[in-house]
Amino acid sequence: MSDATHTIHASLVLLSENRIGGHAFDSAHPLRRLAVDLLVDGRPVGLARAVLYDAHLAGQTQTGAGENGGASDGCHGFVFSLPPGALAQARRLELRLANGETALACLDAPFLIAQEAGQEGEARWLGGLRLNGWLGAGVAEGRVRALVEGQVVAEARASSWVHIDDGPKARPRRAFDLFLPEHFADGRAHQARVIDDNGQELPGSPVFFAAFADGLANFIRSGADLESQRLRAEFFDEIMPQSLPFTVIGEWRRRFAAQPPREPEPTPVAVVLIGEAGAQESLETLEAQKGCDWLAAVLDGAGAAQFDPAALGQFLDQDASGCDTFVFALGGTLFDPGALAAFAAALKAFPAAPWAYADFTLSAGEEGEWPVALPAFDYERLLEQGAGALFFAARRDFLRAALQAGVDSLFRLCNFAFDRRRARGPRQSFPLAATPVHIPGFLARLPRFDARAMGPALMQAAKAHFDARKAPARIEPALGFAFPRLKLARPPAPGKVSILIPTRDRVDLLRPCIDSLFATADLAPHEIIVLDNESGQRETLDYFEEIAARGLRVFRVSGAFNFSGVINAGAAVATGQYLLLLNNDVEALHKGWLEDMLGRIAEPDVGAVGAQLLWPSGVVQHGGVVLGPRLAATHAFNDRIDGDPGYADMLLAAHECSAATAACLLTDKQLFDAAGGFDALNFPINFNDVDYCLKLRSQGLRVVQTPHAKLMHRESASRGKDEAPDKSQRMQRELRNLRSAWGEGLLADPSYSPLLSLDPIPFSALAWPPRPAAPRQPGLPRRRAVPLGF
Repeated sequence: MSDATHTIHASLVLLSENRIGGHAFDSAHPLRRLAVDLLVDGRPVGLARAVLYDAHLAGQTQTGAGENGGASDGCHGFVFSLPPGALAQARRLELRLANGETALACLDAPFLIAQEAGQEGEARWLGGLRLNGWLGAGVAEGRVRALVEGQVVAEARASSWVHIDDGPKARPRRAFDLFLPEHFADGRAHQARVIDDNGQELPGSPVFFAAFADGLANFIRSGADLESQRLRAEFFDEIMPQSLPFTVIGEWRRRFAAQPPREPEPTPVAVVLIGEAGAQESLETLEAQKGCDWLAAVLDGAGAAQFDPAALGQFLDQDASGCDTFVFALGGTLFDPGALAAFAAALKAFPAAPWAYADFTLSAGEEGEWPVALPAFDYERLLEQGAGALFFAARRDFLRAALQAGVDSLFRLCNFAFDRRRARGPRQSFPLAATPVHIPGFLARLPRFDARAMGPALMQAAKAHFDARKAPARIEPALGFAFPRLKLARPPAPGKVSILIPTRDRVDLLRPCIDSLFATADLAPHEIIVLDNESGQRETLDYFEEIAARGLRVFRVSGAFNFSGVINAGAAVATGQYLLLLNNDVEALHKGWLEDMLGRIAEPDVGAVGAQLLWPSGVVQHGGVVLGPRLAATHAFNDRIDGDPGYADMLLAAHECSAATAACLLTDKQLFDAAGGFDALNFPINFNDVDYCLKLRSQGLRVVQTPHAKLMHRESASRGKDEAPDKSQRMQRELRNLRSAWGEGLLADPSYSPLLSLDPIPFSALAWPPRPAAPRQPGLPRRRAVPLGF
């Protein structure tokens, strides 16, 4: 080696058929992170920064101190993931410093997978007291332990999933969450060793962590000399939010219980309990209500959320004639002391809202209770799941009108508010002031109920609602786990769909993508436009001629890759009424997926529809986008595998979200054109779909995520991950643009609860502390104009 590189120690190993790993470490500068190039037969194929933790490397270098002082922390590893078959004809692999000429390490054919590469798994810090990771295939029981100063302080079973991208052998692995004891939230730095069932320490361990009781801002609030740091502390809490496990919901509720609103005079509230079983326990908790006067009626509900309309009407006219607020719940519901006053205050604050609903917990017998934190109002989820209809409050005049229409169940009471919603016509938002109000806060504990027995009532309510709207729909029974469920299918919106598929070479991805469209999208009128961004391989050009002969269009888009620009160019030549944006690494899995998406966008107030995407391993890659984690946006349900119902059955029912991925996104072409397409300047690669969906929502239009359109997505297979230095810098630039344009919206996603954590795995833990939780309706996000250079 030259003098400049004589202190660099490096290795290169084959981890699998298409993954190459190793390390690059400068013993003279142990804190330096080197950027390295991988060359295959002299041709550069990848750039990486050596920043990954390697326990073996840390053990070797722990005592080595360089010119800058201090020992290495072992974070000098790297991994390159190459396309399948990239090494089939290769003769030599070479590692160099970025832009350097000297080889640091080499491998010559035949390439053999290193035996020591069998150690798998990962442990990482998510923030606060939460550790997360995944286990290798050889761990029998799937349990992990965390040790601090040699003592076991936490233990958990791997009960979720993670996708491991290994080319054609992509596979799911068991993932785990470890929540450390709260006494470590002392503001000091600690480290934990994470051990699997075999006694092996996981890669990434020891994990360094620091936590602050109830967040850094609250932690320093008592120190007057630190008040100047308050804004920094609040920003830190947004970037590194803390969480607590669902299992501590009882203590969490006691600690963060909302205070009942103070009214000059007690408000009279009527309570209607559906079902006699457990009603006496419900009445006992009503005795502790604060801030209101109440009376109650128990109606026989036969365990199916149904009631006798005549009995309810008699209660309205006689015993409850002096009440304007009526709270509905199942018999056996245990009310929080401030529940009734919270309902009355919410309806008073939102005079146009027909009803209000609140979060609750579900009784789990000896296992305690499980929190159900709901979004701001979600019409799709009300229809398919009855969300919000098991614990809500309505106004007298609304109930009187509903009874005159013959409602006979909690589900029909709730969807009755939308009987006048237009079934067709031009795009127009539903008046947001007339949507139900959500009260964030676990205001009751619901009893165990038979979700399957409630299914027929949910279906009858949906049928009556669509009949009242004069809107055709196919309503089919479906199995729910935590809640009743149905499958709703509207007739597809009329008009042609232009399917836009950007690509640059990669026939190995494009061919199965298009083949899957031929096999599954034969019912809806459509055109397929392949957007070629300077492909040059002979195989690709031959394939373009082949598909052109089959009636597909190949439209050339020149210049450096800019996903937004490519999509905009395709939209300009599309002739369909609708645009389906589809990545070239996506494959349809079943017939009817496009028809279901077209049925969702047939609603006049729907602006875009997203699909459920799976990695090749079967792990969910996309179940909607959640705003806010790390003050950014992230995919939901990456910790679940296909077939999992998801949090509160959300992977089974269509639901609204603030954004959906453009890997498979259906939208109206007129809306796309009116928005100016994707923002190719501020979001050339990342967050263009989030920005576009938020623009739609700013007009009062809904974004719907449907699990009834399921496709496979080899995420980033064609353009690679955003971890290389150049891509990482671009990613950070686009993230800054997102925060600048939509910062307020990122902090208050209406489709996500302020009671749930904002760490990188949505719907998996409680926020610690919870964010501001005032009663809310969906609202309209506002985009700030960001001057160039800011």
